[in-house]
Amino acid sequence: MASQSSPAKPRPPLESGWVLSGRDGAGGPIRLVFGDTELSQAYLGLVIGRHPALCDRAIDDPSVSRRHMRVGMAEGRPYVEDLNSLNGTLLDGAEVPQFEPVPFAAGQELTLGRVVLAIARSDAP
Repeated sequence: MASQSSPAKPRPPLESGWVLSGRDGAGGPIRLVFGDTELSQAYLGLVIGRHPALCDRAIDDPSVSRRHMRVGMAEGRPYVEDLNSLNGTLLDGAEVPQFEPVPFAAGQELTLGRVVLAIARSDAP
């Protein structure tokens, strides 16, 4: 009896995007990845916070609010926006105003409560 193999599932194409990486308050690793297409198609951006049912990406750290911040694309540029979080959001040490999109770039650093994330660009091969 000959075995039949199912055809391989096609992989989604690799695309450019953004990587937020760092450690939570307890020292555990965090890595959040967003493709450019995902960011540009998210009508109001992608929400990052502690509550997995309320957010597109969750960070399990008590210093991060349930709905802490949003990342998205506007006019072809990525932005971050604080969502009235308790401990605030910092971009390179400067406070991100609540509900005001602030552009970010590779090489910058985001701080959410005790969580510090380096921003890097991820380019498709």
